[in-house]
Amino acid sequence: MRLLLFIPAYNCAPQITRVLDQIDPTHPHLAEVFVVDNGSTDGTPDAAARAAARFGDDLPVVIARNDANYGLGGSHKVAFQRCLDGAFDGMIVFHGDDQGRLADLLPHLPALWSEHECVLGARFMPRSHLVGYAPHRIAVNVAFNALWSALSGAALWDLGSGLNAYRRDFVARRLWETCADDLTFNYHLILRSAAAGVPMAFVPISWREEDQVSNAKLTRHGMQMLRITRDLALRRRTLLQRDHRTVQPPRTWTPHTPGAAP
Repeated sequence: MRLLLFIPAYNCAPQITRVLDQIDPTHPHLAEVFVVDNGSTDGTPDAAARAAARFGDDLPVVIARNDANYGLGGSHKVAFQRCLDGAFDGMIVFHGDDQGRLADLLPHLPALWSEHECVLGARFMPRSHLVGYAPHRIAVNVAFNALWSALSGAALWDLGSGLNAYRRDFVARRLWETCADDLTFNYHLILRSAAAGVPMAFVPISWREEDQVSNAKLTRHGMQMLRITRDLALRRRTLLQRDHRTVQPPRTWTPHTPGAAP
C-alpha cells in the first residue's frame, strides 16, 4: 500500500509538531505527508515545516496553503483529489490538532483493507478511550450515533472522527465531491457511504481534548445536526443527492514557503 497521509490544519501551531512527531517516516505504507493549511494566522505552516525537517529523505512532506477558505470539508476535497491525481492506493485523514493517535489506526489497515473501502476511527465504541470529554457531550454523540444508525440502516459507531482511512476505489466514487465544505462534511459523507452500501469498518481509538481549541460553535453545530437528522428522516433522497457545496471547484493551493506571511 502507498498511502497519502493527509493532515488538515488550522491555527494549531502548538499541536502540529506533536502530530508530526507521531509519524514514523520509515513506515512501509506511508508514501507522502500532505499538510493542508486553511488560512492559519498563528504560524502553523512554519511549525509543520520545522517538525517535518527530521524526516529528511525518508518521507516526502508537502505543506500546502489553500488559496481561499475552503473549510474543513473543502480541505478534505483538496486531499482526496491529490490522492486520485497521484499514485496512491488510499488516504489516511489525521487531524492536525493532536487529539488522536495514528497508532490506533495504522495496524488495522492490512487486515481490514481487503474487505472494507473505509476504516474509520470510532471514539464511542467499546475499547475506545476518551480524555477530557464532558459526559454530556459523550451522551449526545452516542444518542446521535444510535439515531443515525437506525435511520440509515447501517451501524455507525462514529459520525465523524478526525482519524479515518479510505481506499482509492472509495475516493474514486467521488461521493465526497458535493458534500458540505464546512464542519458537517463527515456527516454527509458517512450518510452517503451508508446509502451506497460502501463496506465500512470501525475501530476503537483514543481521543483527547486538552489544549485543543475547537472551531465548532456547539450550539450552532448542534442545530446543524438536528437539521440533518430531520432531513434524513423526512427528506432522505433530497439530503443525499443535494449539492451542499459552498465552494465550487477547482480548489487550488500553493506550496508553503517557510517564513511567508499568512
